[in-house]
Amino acid sequence: MARDLECLRFGREVNLSPLVWEFEITPQYCVIIGWAGAKGIGGFGRGDGMSMDSTYPDAAVWVAETVQTELAGYEFVQWPSHGKHLLKPSAHSNVARWIDPHDNTVVADIGSLCLP
Repeated sequence: MARDLECLRFGREVNLSPLVWEFEITPQYCVIIGWAGAKGIGGFGRGDGMSMDSTYPDAAVWVAETVQTELAGYEFVQWPSHGKHLLKPSAHSNVARWIDPHDNTVVADIGSLCLP
């Protein structure tokens, strides 16, 4: 999913290369994900709604939605943007994918957005 951050961004220019991802599992087995702020981009951490027992597709969708919300809400970046609207992360048949919400077509698997 992190490599998808380089593709289909619209809005304020941000350099994502200095970000340091943070990952934690609490004693209650809840997952916390975020990144430390660096060089003009704010940090965040979120831990609601994801269990360490989640499937890969569900976890990938949760991470994508969390990052999408943080970028749009605090950095004024629309990501990933296909045309003038955001793609939606979705889990289908044990695969996490980016979906165009206007016609429900699959744009790419999560993690493969930049691939030709």
